[in-house]
Amino acid sequence: MTLTKYEKKTFFSFLLLYMGSIFFLILIIASLYNTMRYNYEFDKVVSGMKMKANEISSEIIMKHMKGVPFDKKDYKSDAKCTLDLYNKQEVSLLNSINEPIDFTQESYIKNNMIYLVYKGTYGHLNVYNIVLKDHWFIEKNSLLEKTFFIFFSIFIIMTIIGYFLGKLFLKPILIQREKLDMFIKDTTHELNTPITALLMSINKKNLTQENNIRRINLSAKRISEIYNDLTYLFLDVNHSKVNKIINLRPILEENIEYFKELAIRKKITLNCEIKDFEFKIDKESFTRLSNNIISNAIKYTNINGNIDIILKDKVFIVKDDGIGIVKNKQKDIFDRFYRATKNSGGFGIGLDIVSCVCTNYNIKIDLKSKENIGSTFTLTF
Repeated sequence: MTLTKYEKKTFFSFLLLYMGSIFFLILIIASLYNTMRYNYEFDKVVSGMKMKANEISSEIIMKHMKGVPFDKKDYKSDAKCTLDLYNKQEVSLLNSINEPIDFTQESYIKNNMIYLVYKGTYGHLNVYNIVLKDHWFIEKNSLLEKTFFIFFSIFIIMTIIGYFLGKLFLKPILIQREKLDMFIKDTTHELNTPITALLMSINKKNLTQENNIRRINLSAKRISEIYNDLTYLFLDVNHSKVNKIINLRPILEENIEYFKELAIRKKITLNCEIKDFEFKIDKESFTRLSNNIISNAIKYTNINGNIDIILKDKVFIVKDDGIGIVKNKQKDIFDRFYRATKNSGGFGIGLDIVSCVCTNYNIKIDLKSKENIGSTFTLTF
């Protein structure tokens, strides 16, 4: 389904706003995650260094208690962690770090290295501070790479999801726009037919000829019917109707008189069985209801066909032997602008009007239809 210029603009504006929001949201989450993981890794390394410093401290204390003199050869750094020992004057005893140490902090980071100052020796063997230096930058860089990879992956996934969400949200709008476009085209076509017939009739020399008068009458009624349908559905939704108990028989008989002209043109036989029946309803609403059902029956009944119109025992039935409705389309025919077939005229609002009236007056509507056999609409009051 092709997007219009404004729909494309709206879609990409939504996508840009969505992606921007997701980007900053994920960026904040990634930053918090990175900080949390950073602190966790830092604490993990410091904890390991403390354990090592505690082991060295215990060894120093044990040697001092046994009277073993201090020998710096007994304390060596390993490949990962550098060790140094300091006396009370904070002078290095091993000369392995050879840089100023901040003895006021227990642990800190400097030049991408982590330092631990441990004071658990209590001056044994003249050692007052154990300092460990670890290669922290390796862990830090690895953490940044992992965080960036996770952040970028989530952003790509969310962008893809946003694209399809945008398409999903636009789909019903596009469907309704397409239906509306089709409705406008069909309305134009429906109006064009009677208007053309009117123009042709009034331009003829024998304007008062019976065929011309009948054609003008039918065309004018058709235009009036289209107008009434449109105003009833779109303009009178909240219009207050005067509901009172009325006899439906004379209203239905009057409506059938109009359709007899159309039926004669298609050589359709109308079989009517109409009894007196009173119901509390607005006259115009029942007129719209009956007109649209009968009009559909005539429209979709083939030449030389038959239509049964029955009103009795609180039931209104319109049965035709027309083209019928495919089973999988029957549930949609009461939707606005929906047309089960394009073989005949109309613009898909007739049965929507019928559905609205039935809902407003608590009338049960039932449809039975078979393709190429016909349709039966049964309304139970």
